[in-house]
Amino acid sequence: MGSGWLTLGEASRMLGVDPDTLRRWSDGGKVDLLRTPGGHRRFRRETIESMLPRPRTAHRPLSAIGEPPDRVASEFRRRVRSDMAEQDGHSRFDEASLKWFRERGMRMSQLLLGALDTAEPKGRNELLREAAHLGSEYGREAARRELSLGEAVEVFLFFRARFMAEIANVARRERLDPAPAASLFEEADRVLDRVIVALIQGHQTLPSPA
Repeated sequence: MGSGWLTLGEASRMLGVDPDTLRRWSDGGKVDLLRTPGGHRRFRRETIESMLPRPRTAHRPLSAIGEPPDRVASEFRRRVRSDMAEQDGHSRFDEASLKWFRERGMRMSQLLLGALDTAEPKGRNELLREAAHLGSEYGREAARRELSLGEAVEVFLFFRARFMAEIANVARRERLDPAPAASLFEEADRVLDRVIVALIQGHQTLPSPA
């Protein structure tokens, strides 16, 4: 066999798994293999290489991409205002309640965009901690106003969809290559996931009325 094929030992070492694990994968059809006339397993090198974890593209701050966070925030606010005008779910809130949620939502977007605009882990984590705190506060306030957890999450998903739509616009405006665009989406997903977990925990900490 040529160098395009690997033995069981070579393939398992390349993947960093036990040979028995690779045997199970191949027996289960998860990895294609060829058996020699003597019954030995051989794995195509390109198949094994395709299973290796890809190095993650380094996160590039928004400003480095060419998108100041203030501009992204402005576009996000415009999108939210436009889409909210077509929603009727907010009619159950008085103006003071709407203002409370709006103000915290905008503050949260500033924190999240700030996190996307820094490559320094400590600074990003501080911004995300504050955003998560706001998410928890949002969850508790939603529970106080008798929104179910599902309703609270639905409102958050409304904002999340608009936030991600604006991130998509950033990628289009700057004509990002697939790898940096994917990295930006992954980072945005990660920061939003952190907030929604805090929101759910905050909603669940408020005792139900007796």
